[in-house]
Amino acid sequence: MMHCIIRKKSDAQKALMIELTLLTLLNYVGDNFCEYRNLGHDNYKSLLLSYSDASNKFGPLEVKKVIENSDNFKVTAVAIAAIKCPQHIVK
Repeated sequence: MMHCIIRKKSDAQKALMIELTLLTLLNYVGDNFCEYRNLGHDNYKSLLLSYSDASNKFGPLEVKKVIENSDNFKVTAVAIAAIKCPQHIVK
């Protein structure tokens, strides 16, 4: 059974254009990562599904641009995941 955790946009959100930042991306991905882990997926699958969701929401080129232009991406990503769902990161 497949689960999709893409959050639905409200009418107010549809009209709002925001510049995607590293923090925005990683907060969104972090929330989804934790939800996928809670469903029983392993870290790698949860990460891929979460970035797929982010690409759907923000657009694949925007997600790619943020990742390419970010320094210390891995450290920041792990830190956010450790804060949001330490039970899946810190063992």
